[in-house]
Amino acid sequence: MADPKTPLGIVAQVELLLQRGLVASGTDDKLALGRLLADNGFSRLEAYWRYYQIDPGHGDKTFRPGTTVDAIADLYTFDSTLRRLLAEGLEVFEIALRSRLAQAMAMAGALYTYDEQATYRPQMMGPGRSVDARADLLDNIDRDLSRSREPFITRYLDQGRIAPLWLAMEAFTLGTVSKVYRLLDDQDVRLKVARSFGYPNERFAENTFHSLSVLRNICAHHARIWHRADIQYAPPVLKRLQVDADKSVYQRTPWAWVTIVTHLVDTVRHDTSYSARFLAHVQAHPAYIDGLKHPSSI
Repeated sequence: MADPKTPLGIVAQVELLLQRGLVASGTDDKLALGRLLADNGFSRLEAYWRYYQIDPGHGDKTFRPGTTVDAIADLYTFDSTLRRLLAEGLEVFEIALRSRLAQAMAMAGALYTYDEQATYRPQMMGPGRSVDARADLLDNIDRDLSRSREPFITRYLDQGRIAPLWLAMEAFTLGTVSKVYRLLDDQDVRLKVARSFGYPNERFAENTFHSLSVLRNICAHHARIWHRADIQYAPPVLKRLQVDADKSVYQRTPWAWVTIVTHLVDTVRHDTSYSARFLAHVQAHPAYIDGLKHPSSI
């Protein structure tokens, strides 16, 4: 078997997979596999085809009998479309969160005080809990604004002035927006924003926004959603949305993200066209649903 540290050309990669039992019925299949590898990369695809191998976690990378090139390509396309749908939904949510949070904070008097420590509540973070999270947030705010090349931001910076919050919010990363919400001292604003998305309290919304900021980064880096089991920040799911009899499908699973994002988009848009389109994609591939509801690492 080839040394994993030895680079292989595309033809050699194809041959290696065929030696491991991947079925390519003819020249066209081999060419398709070569294109798949060239365009997407062996390592990226391996994260998918591992689930078609006998015991890759213990070194047996032999494909289960009957595993075809089409099967690998179909799974990869399924997850790619899933990721694009999630990214589309996250865009709707993110824009709504920026708008609602900026409006609520501005109306509460924080139009030009969003970069002041007093606007936020103290919260310790880091090793030994020795760092005030407010200082980290203010650094993020300053960094996001200084990096912006948008004229509606730079014209204020060039004049040594602070941009009003509703403009500044457009320059913040979603991670910064999530931190602004989490550390905001005005609990009335936090509750107002939470309820605008249908959440019962500030803490529930805070955890949701944080988890979705993580999901956005995953989508932005085109990473795998299907069978993602290492979800650090568990996305909470409203009890009324937990319609599956098996409640475990909402605990640290991609399905929890799907449930949350589809509900949020429907809430913002006041229709169910997005969730219907998303569900149609999932239902058209029933073999892959378990990888969303019961993810595993192998």
